[in-house]
Amino acid sequence: MDIILLIYLAFKIGKLAAKKGERKSRWITMLVLAWISGELIGGTIGLIIFGKDNLFSIALIALGVAGTFYFKINDFLQSKPDKNNDEIKI
Repeated sequence: MDIILLIYLAFKIGKLAAKKGERKSRWITMLVLAWISGELIGGTIGLIIFGKDNLFSIALIALGVAGTFYFKINDFLQSKPDKNNDEIKI
């Protein structure tokens, strides 16, 4: 389930990056690395809080941290100006 969500979110970030005039591959790679890091960090936090017997709660914490990383990347990319095709670059 997480992989399907990650693929969908990577597609959305790629479209947004193209709209902003950024390299899609850079932002998709950044998202995937941040997602995996978020899952590891959230899993560790969940393990510390709940112990190893409550896997569902650990997974929810991991998904929450990974989702937070996605929203931070998305907000950062949203704040960039849109690509203007009428602008002539010298």
